[in-house]
Amino acid sequence: MDTFLKILVLLSGPVVGAAIGILTNYIAVKMLFRPYREVHIGKWRLPFTPGIIPRRQPALAAALGRMVSEKLVREEDLKRALLSDELTATVVNSILSLPPARESGKMLAGYHYDVARDKLLTMLVDKIVVGIEGLDLTDILKKEGAGIAASLGQKNALIGMFLNESTIASFAAPLSDRILSYLEGDGKLKLRDLLDQEISKLEGKPLGEMFGKRDTMEPLLTSVYRRLVSDHADSIAARFHIADIVEKRVRAMPPEDLERLILSVMKKELNDVIRLGAVIGFIMGLITTLTNNLL
Repeated sequence: MDTFLKILVLLSGPVVGAAIGILTNYIAVKMLFRPYREVHIGKWRLPFTPGIIPRRQPALAAALGRMVSEKLVREEDLKRALLSDELTATVVNSILSLPPARESGKMLAGYHYDVARDKLLTMLVDKIVVGIEGLDLTDILKKEGAGIAASLGQKNALIGMFLNESTIASFAAPLSDRILSYLEGDGKLKLRDLLDQEISKLEGKPLGEMFGKRDTMEPLLTSVYRRLVSDHADSIAARFHIADIVEKRVRAMPPEDLERLILSVMKKELNDVIRLGAVIGFIMGLITTLTNNLL
């Protein structure tokens, strides 16, 4: 019986030490995350609330943002990703697979598409008319008419007698005025109808076929995309603001989600820390017991 009691006495120290060690480390690990928010007793905030990680979450967010942008996802990495064959093919195929221009335009602009189309059509017609009006039609008619008259005169002398340079010059100015007058009236309407028909034909084609066949457009779009990305990769990458995005995301993350995230990576290691407390407590208890009984 005395031997049994001595064994119990010898074991009690290490067991109590192990229990204290595992409990202490368990509480320490939990205090990394808990409580999630400040605990107040009246106006007094309870010490060690919130937990270490929730309390330092803004600093953690800023540090993670810097680390991700400077070490993990750098601007050259983004440039390499943007120019990768997979992403290039995805972008080009997406453009080529877009629905017809009219359908795509209505998806993007809604009812504003028809308004914008009408304005564009009016602008094109006006530009064409202004361009024609800017030409010296009288001089053009004189020169071109004289050339035609000379050619016909060589073939038929009788025509050459009546249709000569002076005859052409006499009706060049009135004809020029009639053409310009026509353009301002019915001509503009007919020109608008003609452009409308041509635009309607283009609108009915998929965007990838508007300016050629898919086999022709694919290498052209690939070349344009790669050139644009190469020329502007630095400014594109800078606009991602990776550090700010990561920081804002981590700051906005609820403490519960942050705990789950960290535990998904470090749960085994944190449990090892708790068990290590039991081992250290057991050893210290054993040393203390042996020292007390041997001295």
